[in-house]
Formats: sequence, C-alpha cells, structure tokens
Amino acid sequence: MARESAQNEAYVKNINNASKFGMKDKIGYMLGDLGFNSLQVIVNTYLMLFCVNIMGVKATHFAIIVFLCKALDALNDTAIGRTVDKRPATRYGKMKPYLKWFAIPYMIFTVILFINVTAMPYALKIAWIFIVYFIWGIVGTFINVPYGAMSNLITTDQVQRTELSNFRSIGSMAGSLIPTTIAPLVLFDSENNPIANRFIILSVVLGIFCIVCLVLTHYLVQERVVVTLESNLNAAGEKVNYLEVAKSFLKNRIMIAVVLGYVVSKLFIQTNGMTNQYVFMVYFQDTSMLSVSSVVSLIPMILGMLIVKPLVKRFGKKKLVTWPTLGAAVCYGITAFLPATPGGWILCQLLASAFMAFSTLLLWSLIADAVDYQAYLTGQRNDGTVYATITFIVFFAGSASTSIIALLLEAVGYNASLGSMGQLAGVAERIKILGGAWPMIGCILVFICYYFIYNISDAEMKKISDSLR
Repeated sequence: MARESAQNEAYVKNINNASKFGMKDKIGYMLGDLGFNSLQVIVNTYLMLFCVNIMGVKATHFAIIVFLCKALDALNDTAIGRTVDKRPATRYGKMKPYLKWFAIPYMIFTVILFINVTAMPYALKIAWIFIVYFIWGIVGTFINVPYGAMSNLITTDQVQRTELSNFRSIGSMAGSLIPTTIAPLVLFDSENNPIANRFIILSVVLGIFCIVCLVLTHYLVQERVVVTLESNLNAAGEKVNYLEVAKSFLKNRIMIAVVLGYVVSKLFIQTNGMTNQYVFMVYFQDTSMLSVSSVVSLIPMILGMLIVKPLVKRFGKKKLVTWPTLGAAVCYGITAFLPATPGGWILCQLLASAFMAFSTLLLWSLIADAVDYQAYLTGQRNDGTVYATITFIVFFAGSASTSIIALLLEAVGYNASLGSMGQLAGVAERIKILGGAWPMIGCILVFICYYFIYNISDAEMKKISDSLR
C-alpha cells in the first residue's frame, strides 16, 4: 500500500507539473499511430496473400480463421479496458506505459505470423495461423486501447483535440503508406507473384520501426488529466457496473453514429487496400502501380490537415463528415462502372480520398467527444473501459472485413492457384467492379450514419466538455 501511495503521489505530481499542450504532444501522438499502423497494415493487407497464395490455405478457411480470431479478440477488449482502468498509474502516466511494455511483443508476434510453415500438415497449418493470429490480436489490443483512451487525458480542450485527431490521422495514413508503398516493390517477382521469405524481412524492418515510434510516443506525450482508482466508483461510491456502461451507449446518439460510421469504414472503405491489390495484380497486371496509388493517397490527408481547423470553425464537424462522403461515393462509382486505366483509377481514388479526408481526420476527435458525452450522461469517468467497449463493438463487427473480401473474391471467381495472369475470362473485370463498388457503398452508409444519427452541435459539445473539465 505504501508503495502504491508513493507511486500515486509521483503520478499526480508529474501530471500537475506537465508542460502546456504543444507540438511535442501532437508529434508524439502521431508517431504512435505511425508505428502501430505500420504493423497493423502489413498484417491486415498482406496476411491473406501470404496464407492463400504461399501457404496454400483455402480462402474460405482463412476467412473463418480471421473472423473467429477477431471476434474473440473483440470480446477481450472490454476486459483489457477494465484492466487498464483498474491498474494504478505509474509516475509516467496512466495509459502511456502500455505502449512501451507491449511494443516488442507486438513485433515478435507479427514476425511469427509470416513464418512459412507450408511443410506442415494442413490441419496443423490452420491451427498455427489461428493461435498466432489470436495472440497477435490480444497484444495489439494492449497497445490500441490505452493509446486511444490517452487522447482524453492529454487535453480537454476541443480545438486541441481536433489537432490531436488530425495528427493521429496523419500518422495512421503514413503508417498505412509505408508498408503499402514498400511491399509491392519488395514482395512480388517479375510475374507479380509473392515471394515467401520477403514477408519476414519486411515485418522485421517495420517491427523495429514500430518499437521506435511507440517509445517516442511514450516520452513525447504528456497526460494532463489525473485519473485515480476512485474513478472506477460512481457518485454513490459504488463499483461501476460495466454492463450498464455498455447499455448506456444506447442513449448516446453521438456514440452510436461514430461507432456505426467507424464500423462501416472498417468493412467497406479500409479494405480498399486489399481489393486494390487484386485489381492491380489481375486487372491491370502491374503491381508496381500499387506503390504510386499508396503515395498519392497521402496527399489529400496532408492538404486536409492544413485546412480542417478553419473549416471546422466555419462549418462544424457534422457538415465536414457528411456531404463530402457523397463526392467520394461518386468517384468510387466511376472506377467501378466505367473503363479505367491504372492512371485513371489512381486519380479517381485520389479524389475519393480527398472527399473522405475530413471524415478520417476528425474521427478521433469525434470519438473523444463521444467518450466525454458518455461521462456526461453517466457521471462516471472510465475512459479505458469506454474506449475498449467502442473498440469491442467496432472490431467485433469489423472482424468480418477480411473474411468478407476473401469470400467476395471467391464469389467473383478468383482462383489463387492460377496466378495473376491465368484467371478465367471475366474474373478480372468482376474484380475491378468489386474494387470500386464496395467502398462506394461504404461512403453512402457513412453519410447516413452522420447525417441522420449524429445529433449534437459543436457549441453544445464544447459546453459539455467545459463542464466535465
């Protein structure tokens, strides 16, 4: 008890003596997503290619593995959130230490995922992928949940949260850009088929990069809101009922809109990297253009970051995350249903990314608002648990994303054993339609979520955050 009391005093002292919010916080928070996403994307985008095309796993079996693992991982999210909330803070902070503790294990399990076990019997191969992928997901959650909840502890100011959200989104996009730019140049041979041992090399390099980024986040970012174990008690001094926390989400329309929008984005829009792989492999038969596609996708995010702050002041968050999504839907529709060249495809997707940039840049600011509104409705501050519940809902629903793409590819007739150039007639055209129509549907659904469900103005949200502060 004496040791815990001393730790708590050091923690509170460190929080109270924290420097003012500034560029160090924004860069540090950006680096967290930059490093974490670099490994997330290499797994989410290329694990299916590795397992199906190299290890010979049937696409349907891979789809089932991913769905089960992600669904089980989602169930762990709330338990991990409770663990984070209940654990006494260190002098470095409440959430930050988890980034440093789990960075190396996260790299190790990413590398293990890409070990080529083709020689194993098929059943053992399936079991290997299932076990390693499941553990990889748990380790990642111990980084993702504290990292997300940390934004509410860095600042309570709405403008500063918007800036944090911008920088996090840039980190996320850059973290996606690095593997999706390098991978097509490294992983494929001259006939656009993947080479097994190069997956390990890429995962080791990106793993080291991830560790460096997460450690820098730990030292650059400062938590400024004191959270003690008493935060797990309600106003009457009773233990928090976590089932009631989940049920109270139903009264929080901000939470419902943001979570549904996030789910849709994971299912339909963030899978664009996977479908693009097959469009360029099979339809255009030029995987080198994947790198160009990845690079140009970052341009709208950088430009959006420069203008989103004045636009939020002028129009508010709701308008910026609704109407532009319809423009993105039109661009994706053009790629799906009109003839396309590699350059035209990339241009249309660049315009779609530009329209979706505001929705992406403001996502984490909207989530922070939803968490604050939850505290306002319930009178309880359990950010780790609330954020974990959000990720539970999002990842449980989104657990089907990779599985759905694998099944859709089979539905349009793709056969991995035939290689990129040997597919049956009509398959390439159907893959192209899939690559454009799927994100088009997602953009329309995102518009519906934010336009019809999200029900609070920026001015009202500012009053709520001020009262919580």
